[in-house]
Amino acid sequence: MSDRSNLAASIDGAPLADEEARDLWTRFSRYMDEHRGDMAGFARENGYVSVTPTFERGRALLVVRTTEAPPEKPAQRPSGEKPAPRPGGEKPAPRRKGGSKPARGRRRR
Repeated sequence: MSDRSNLAASIDGAPLADEEARDLWTRFSRYMDEHRGDMAGFARENGYVSVTPTFERGRALLVVRTTEAPPEKPAQRPSGEKPAPRPGGEKPAPRRKGGSKPARGRRRR
């Protein structure tokens, strides 16, 4: 048997010791049995901002945040580099002005 637990947990990115992680998972599981799908309720009840179960490196990981996650910065391109092309072609065709419906070919007289 492995000396590494299959349950892991982290709070604000800091991993918990195996025993603490198991305790947190036990409390989380008990709450979820009584309040199916209410992860936000478990977080609120325990003073957390969010709790998210996930799977990482062969282990069930409970990710706990006590503060809002910092916003992700957009990837910066080196100067002069063009953005990646759009899927399905280049730029979209410009919109026609003067009406909401496009013309339907020739008019009959």
